[in-house]
Amino acid sequence: MRSKRKLTFSYPQDLAARAEKGTRFNLPERPGGCFAQIKPGPFFGLVRAEGASFVDIQLATASSGSVMLRVPVHTIEPGMVLARPIPLPQDPYRFLLQRDIEIPMDLVPRRKQLGILEVWVRHRDLEFLEDIIDEGLGQRQREIYINVRQNFEAIMRDSTVELDLPHFQSSISNLFSFLKSNSSSNILLQKLDAFDIYLMSHSTNTCYLALLVGMKLERYLIDQRQHKSARDAKNLNLLGLGCLLHDVGKTRVPKRILNKPAKLDSREMVEIQRHPLYGYDMVKGSIPAAATQVVLNHHQRFNGTGYPSRIDYQTGEELPPLAGRQIPIFSRIAIVADVYDAATTKRCYSEAKLPVQVLHEMRTWCQGFFDPVVEAAFYRTVPAFPLGQIVTLSNGIEAVVVDFNPEYPVRPKVQCLRTAAGERFEHPALEEIDLALYHELEIASVDGRDVRPFLASQEANEPVAAMV
Repeated sequence: MRSKRKLTFSYPQDLAARAEKGTRFNLPERPGGCFAQIKPGPFFGLVRAEGASFVDIQLATASSGSVMLRVPVHTIEPGMVLARPIPLPQDPYRFLLQRDIEIPMDLVPRRKQLGILEVWVRHRDLEFLEDIIDEGLGQRQREIYINVRQNFEAIMRDSTVELDLPHFQSSISNLFSFLKSNSSSNILLQKLDAFDIYLMSHSTNTCYLALLVGMKLERYLIDQRQHKSARDAKNLNLLGLGCLLHDVGKTRVPKRILNKPAKLDSREMVEIQRHPLYGYDMVKGSIPAAATQVVLNHHQRFNGTGYPSRIDYQTGEELPPLAGRQIPIFSRIAIVADVYDAATTKRCYSEAKLPVQVLHEMRTWCQGFFDPVVEAAFYRTVPAFPLGQIVTLSNGIEAVVVDFNPEYPVRPKVQCLRTAAGERFEHPALEEIDLALYHELEIASVDGRDVRPFLASQEANEPVAAMV
């Protein structure tokens, strides 16, 4: 670990309002060898140091003041430096590349093999994102993923292996406690993308997203779970457990169906739709009923068009699927998280879709599928344009998303990076645009893909009092 140093920063004249020239900052170190955020105004002009060389200081400031940009792997350019380590797909406790390493260009052709879609790279003037997107979240997600993967793979090898419920419950409790204590955990910040087995990473992501949505629904949960005390009604640990296990029944579906890279035929579709029943048989009696119901009913739609159908146990007659408030509230939350994560994740038969496209399709193609109160909370949780994503505005300016406005979800705040002519803005922090205030501007494309067809359906969110 490097020792503390006193540095003298000489700010450009036009940034004098941020700090006086020559202001001295004491920079405490952080784990991993990165300096803490420099305040006030971490801009780098002329730098001189006491007891250190100019090169040393350039390296130190680069590792603290150039944070963070979310970049698709195929757009990586020579010289880009990682702001976040890249976990190994096969072992998320180990890392393919550590932070502050220049990204090797041979990563680009290997991205599909490795399952890595995007990386965080350092960028001047975006250091505040490092505080918002806490690495503690990723650590807890990886812990859950490892537990799920090890247990599910063991079950797929040997059907007599039991679910590792104590580990699951402990990991979920840790994640829920982290989300409750973290002030930035009110929106979806990061999914577990860079992992190689869809079933396990999807289970982890669905659990995380369902917890986020549930945290916005405290009053509604109390209303919908009136048989519970208010404290127990708001406890989301069983929601998390149910979501983590929601697809466990797929471990009993033949792999040739589960991994088929083409459209399923009618018989295969019937088999895949049995997975909630398989899962229910695996967990009933082992976990509390509230979590078991998520496993059984996470494909039940609010308008009654979901599955599985019900059976009258006295007559054996098949009854229609559940509908409306017949569906347990945790299952109504689970289906929204399940649909979103599945559509934004690369599958054996389809590429991952952009969040803005998936949210548009959920609002239009899936009308009637979701509880309106849960749906409203979900749209206030999931940004159409994730923080750190690079976008192109309708005037040709390249910008990065720096804030989410739940009232106007497709009109976030952005910081400008390059002009329409491709020239870099000298001080992006001074070039911030709140798109909610400039209706003549909109986000036109992401990674070269035109997103304008998806915007109209998401211009505004209606407030729903029941979810507060």
